[in-house]
Amino acid sequence: MFDGQQSDEKILAEIRPHIYSEIFAFVKVILILLIFYLVLLSISTLIPVVSGVIRLLSTVFLLISLVGFVSWMIMAYNRSVTYITDRRIMRFEQLSPIYKAKRALFWKEALKAKAYQTNIIWRMLKIGTVQVEPQAADQESVRITDIYLFEDLANYIDKIIYIIKNKPQDISTLRSFIPKFKGMRD
Repeated sequence: MFDGQQSDEKILAEIRPHIYSEIFAFVKVILILLIFYLVLLSISTLIPVVSGVIRLLSTVFLLISLVGFVSWMIMAYNRSVTYITDRRIMRFEQLSPIYKAKRALFWKEALKAKAYQTNIIWRMLKIGTVQVEPQAADQESVRITDIYLFEDLANYIDKIIYIIKNKPQDISTLRSFIPKFKGMRD
């Protein structure tokens, strides 16, 4: 059940970012903060009069920043979710601690789904981005990032769009999307 779900709307899939993208984001933040911390420590050696104060402030800054960034990232990843239903695709994305963006695109308004990856490592891990394009140019597309088996999800969405446009009575027979390799989905 999600915010704004209609009473007879059936959820076909709940899509969340892959855990590897969250881990990679944590590693990036930790490395950036450590580099910044080392720069501040090297500055403190240049000014011996206040080196103790700079080291103390640098350590406090590092710890506060680390806790803040890590808690924000956990909240953002846990609250970012996409629902694929028999009527639409609904994307919720946490943009700030108090603001969550919602983006919906009904299947009758959708044109196609595109799947792509950002780099070769994500490609080997089968993690990528799916973008659902609207028919009208003035509408905004729905972009789902860091998705496992992203090409399979794009094919599933294309199947939904085809069924809605050509055989709308068959949408009730469509099975839920299971993010597993072919042959392991039962």
